[in-house]
Amino acid sequence: MLNHQFLTEFSQNFIEQVQRVLNIDGYLTYSIDNINSAYNYHAFNIHKTSLDEYLNHKVEYDPVSFKRFYNKNNNIELLSQHQCDDTYLDFMNRWKIQDTAEIFFRKRNGDPILGLSIIREDSHQPFSIQDKNMLESFYQLSKKYFYHHADTLDKADIAASYSLTKKEIAVLEQLLNGINNSEIAMHLNCSLATIKTHVQHIYQKININNRQELICKFLR
Repeated sequence: MLNHQFLTEFSQNFIEQVQRVLNIDGYLTYSIDNINSAYNYHAFNIHKTSLDEYLNHKVEYDPVSFKRFYNKNNNIELLSQHQCDDTYLDFMNRWKIQDTAEIFFRKRNGDPILGLSIIREDSHQPFSIQDKNMLESFYQLSKKYFYHHADTLDKADIAASYSLTKKEIAVLEQLLNGINNSEIAMHLNCSLATIKTHVQHIYQKININNRQELICKFLR
């Protein structure tokens, strides 16, 4: 079950960081259920009528909608880098939309669960490649934090399936977050030798040989 309060706070914090370096005129956040369904829309400085028109009629024409990139690895797409048909161009012109930067926050397995549309009106220039690179930097900096709060493991199920102890589950979470053994030891207040022992026990119980196999087992 998604923590919608976290998603809202995360989105607002992300936008606050972006606004320090980029000009934006509004933004839209939404939760993604599957390739055909998004919900929990929250708009900021976007006219309600334009949002209603978009959701009811124009989303199917949007070349950077979440549906088009659900099964891809793209994190950020700029509308200005895609060809719009006349229907969507008319929509953009009437609502004075210059460009949008569409950001997809994904689970570890690649499925998007949070969408963020950043809007620039026609009083500004389209987003540049430099702008996109900056957004990508913000994305990468926030990714582990997002995973930790929005894409948690089913600890009880994994513990029962592989007979893992509470300490081994704690180590497993750290491993899947890309943290090395020395940092895990510091975080869990254990010796490095103890952590290495836990790691070997996890590998034996799950029947894998290394961290790469562990990631493929749970995150792909």
